[in-house]
Amino acid sequence: MNYYDKQAETTIYYCKLPHWRQSTVCYFVTFRTADSLPQAKLDILYHEREQWLSEHPEPISEQAMAEYHKLFTRKIELWLDNGYGSCILKDESIKQIIISALDYFSDIRYRLWEYTVAANHVHLLIEPIGDHQLSDIMHSLKRHTARHINKQSGKSGAFWQREYFDHIVRSEAQLFKFVQYIRNHD
Repeated sequence: MNYYDKQAETTIYYCKLPHWRQSTVCYFVTFRTADSLPQAKLDILYHEREQWLSEHPEPISEQAMAEYHKLFTRKIELWLDNGYGSCILKDESIKQIIISALDYFSDIRYRLWEYTVAANHVHLLIEPIGDHQLSDIMHSLKRHTARHINKQSGKSGAFWQREYFDHIVRSEAQLFKFVQYIRNHD
């Protein structure tokens, strides 16, 4: 298992969320259904986040990133756990589509250390292997599962929220916190 290396090259890019990238490190990832959070709450949160980012220019310190996660990431996790949306992932046959897709490329494109499928979102501890990139893995996984879930449920259109949250695991202690969080998350 590889953790964040302060000495290694780190790439940071932004969509609605900041994404830190290093080669072959373990990530904690959360992705969610398109209907999992009320848009009105997200609009307020994104406005607050834009203000915070304008007050904390690059490079962002680890202390500032901890503040960022406390203010924004944890708030979204709480909202997700409140069970907004259709919560279609509670259906065992739908859940199995996701589990099968996760298992399919495990130990080929990535190491899947831990995961859970909640009612409206998924948590992963995942480590890309070789030249495989997290963004490509997530795009493929979400596209594949959305197609099969929409077919099975008789729906069409966007199933997953376009963006996902990811966090490079920084240490063994942090890894254990994420493992416990995932295992206790039902």
